[in-house]
Amino acid sequence: MDIPEKIAGLDARKVRELFKSFVEHDGELDWKDGVPVFVIRGMTANVIKKGLGLSPTEADRVQTALISEGWLDPDKLTPTREGMGLAQHIDRPKISCADAEVILGKVIEWADSTNGQTGAWVKVKAIHLYGSLARGADQVDDIDLFVEFTTMDLEMDLQPEDMEREDELSEELSAISDRISPSSAIDRMMMSDVLMRQVFPPID
Repeated sequence: MDIPEKIAGLDARKVRELFKSFVEHDGELDWKDGVPVFVIRGMTANVIKKGLGLSPTEADRVQTALISEGWLDPDKLTPTREGMGLAQHIDRPKISCADAEVILGKVIEWADSTNGQTGAWVKVKAIHLYGSLARGADQVDDIDLFVEFTTMDLEMDLQPEDMEREDELSEELSAISDRISPSSAIDRMMMSDVLMRQVFPPID
């Protein structure tokens, strides 16, 4: 995506870094009746105040502007599709849709290989494509993916090494190409209205 020079009256690059930081720490793992539950937080005025070093009054103004400009959901205070795109944005040349599809094919091969490993207990549960490639753009900045692992399916048997394995798999995925922009299942919950299609496992 192309971003404007100003967002909410501020330098767009500064706001972009705020969104990047927020998305990286947008949820907290809590436990309820022995089952892991993700608590999704919103981009409150206090988060904006701390992230951008603003006064409380200016943070309130920026939050209102982010909502009115379509970067934040007015009810949940979580990034909209445009807000998530901003968080993923990197200044670099675009690549063709054909080149992006080749990279996507490598992602699917990686998921197949990962799930086929003997003794694998954490697997790739689903991958959904969204963003410009899913919308059929001729050129794209990156390949936006919602990636869900089976970690949460382990329920009460969840161990620290399970989360560590998920982190390892996420790193493997990102290493396939610097054009891959993976988002979590939590991000998908936050962006349930976004156009997406499941690419793994394939749907007949």
